[in-house]
Amino acid sequence: LFHGSSQVMKLKLSPEQSANLNDIIRIFRQESAVRDNLQEEMLRIILKRFIITCTRIAREKCGVTPEQEKAFDIVRRFYILVDQHFREKKQVQDYADLLFRSPKTLSNLFASCGVPSPLRIIHERVEAEAKRLLLYTPKSAKEISELLGFEDLSTFSRFFKKMTGESVSDFRKLNTTGNIAN
Repeated sequence: LFHGSSQVMKLKLSPEQSANLNDIIRIFRQESAVRDNLQEEMLRIILKRFIITCTRIAREKCGVTPEQEKAFDIVRRFYILVDQHFREKKQVQDYADLLFRSPKTLSNLFASCGVPSPLRIIHERVEAEAKRLLLYTPKSAKEISELLGFEDLSTFSRFFKKMTGESVSDFRKLNTTGNIAN
């Protein structure tokens, strides 16, 4: 929610902030009960409103300065770009070019914001997609390797082992119990 932070953020809400979030939750629950072809889009919009409201509250409570705001915006855009391009772009340089920054500038910026390195973020996104495909599809490791843009199966296997500490086959064996949809 807050730029990929894995730390739990606890904030004391004012009565007005609490009421505002409760209103959004109430609307979300109402919309969850509606069954039509517009429900998914409406839920997405309400979720965006909830996330933006929470982000604004956190920024206010944490006293984010305009300089920090610019840095957080670059980090947020980086995460979005990684989500869009992780299959074909695996180097920090690729994303730095898209953000009109140098890789070193990005690394320094990420360190100052207390988030993982840009390369780590790319690797974690590829790892998450690999795990998802292994757990919820019947695709072979070779097919997954190709989908994720690896040169060959051995490169993907080494990457997966380095990230998870398990081989692809061991991961699938240990974690699948009827999850794979045909």
